Amino acid sequence: MRDFRTHPVASSEANQVIKEERIKKVLAGDMKELNDYARLLGEHFAKGKDKEQLTTSQIRNVLNEVQKMPEKGFDENQLQLLRPKLAYAAGRHKGKVMEFQKLLDMVIQATNKDNFKNFKYFIEAIVAYHRYFVT
Repeated sequence: MRDFRTHPVASSEANQVIKEERIKKVLAGDMKELNDYARLLGEHFAKGKDKEQLTTSQIRNVLNEVQKMPEKGFDENQLQLLRPKLAYAAGRHKGKVMEFQKLLDMVIQATNKDNFKNFKYFIEAIVAYHRYFVT
C-alpha cells in the first residue's frame, strides 16, 4: 500500500474528513467502516454553499466510470485513467469537487486487484449517502 502522507489535500476541512487509516480499513474489507466512512463523506460532500457542493451529476459521472470497470480482469490502467478525469473536473469546479478528487486519488493509488471490489463498494456507498443528504 502506498504512503498517503505525501498527498496534498485541498483544505483543512478536507484534512478533517479524509483519513488514511479509514481508507486502509475500507479497502481491507471492513464493511462497517466502509458504511460509516461513506456516510460521513456523503454528508460532507452534499453540504455547503451551492458553488462548493459536489452535485449529484458530478458524483454520478464518477460512479458510472467505476461501474464500467469489470471486477474480473482487473485493469489497473483503466483505473489509473480515472485520475486525470477527476483532476480536470476538480480544476473546473474547485470546492468539494476538489476535495472529492483528492480523496479518490488517494483511494485509487491504494487500490489493486485484491481490493478492487471494496473500492467499488466504497464509491457506490459514497454516492448513495451523497444522494441521501443532498437537500
